[in-house]
Amino acid sequence: MISFYDLTAKPPFKTVSVNSWKIRYALNFKNLPYKTLYFEFPDMAKEFSKVGIPPSSVSADGPSYTVPSLIDDSTNTRISESFTIALYLDKQYPDTPKLFPAGTEALQAAFHEEFYKVMSPTFPFFFPKAGNVLNKPSDDYFAATRAKMFGMSMADFEPKGEARVEAWKKVKDAFDTLESWMKKTPGPFFMGETVSFADFVIGGLLNEFSMCMGEDSQEWQDVLKWNNGRWATLKKKLEVYANTDQ
Repeated sequence: MISFYDLTAKPPFKTVSVNSWKIRYALNFKNLPYKTLYFEFPDMAKEFSKVGIPPSSVSADGPSYTVPSLIDDSTNTRISESFTIALYLDKQYPDTPKLFPAGTEALQAAFHEEFYKVMSPTFPFFFPKAGNVLNKPSDDYFAATRAKMFGMSMADFEPKGEARVEAWKKVKDAFDTLESWMKKTPGPFFMGETVSFADFVIGGLLNEFSMCMGEDSQEWQDVLKWNNGRWATLKKKLEVYANTDQ
């Protein structure tokens, strides 16, 4: 059994983290049985280190423990960081559907790295709305760590007035860039008719954006219409892999 370590969210939400969505999609896609263990942000370092889950990164401020992380009891493996987890799942379970079809690992690694740079204009919109889906301990932690990261409070990070109009144009440009990549294939997925990890990367952001902003928000309704409805279509097609525990 795989134990999937995830971030606690307000009901009715389950997975809320962009990165956790990627691995939840992946586990369901590969039809691997798992159970989810939920934690608040401030509790992760103590709890994860207790069970031997490695930090996803180490900086001058010390180790950083993040979701998704998992423990695979069948191999006694403890692992963190979404891309690393995805590679592990393909290697360890070769008879399940591939997240990385043969020869695409480097291509998808490059996409994974570039994706968040391109889509960074979305952050000022949904980061400040994290409280819509996070419990207070996690929301306070998220706000404090992101304020340190960006050098300003989340209230100041969120664009307002005319600046918001201009910032939203940059979000549209980001989705247009993503569309320019996607339209090189017949679709609807990153690799045409073949589902791959890259689709789960996109789906993770779409899910978190819609949850934080709200399904009825004008911003999310805009995204659903953009690029001939590509993002609405992709999100819908990924719903088959969006279950919670198997």
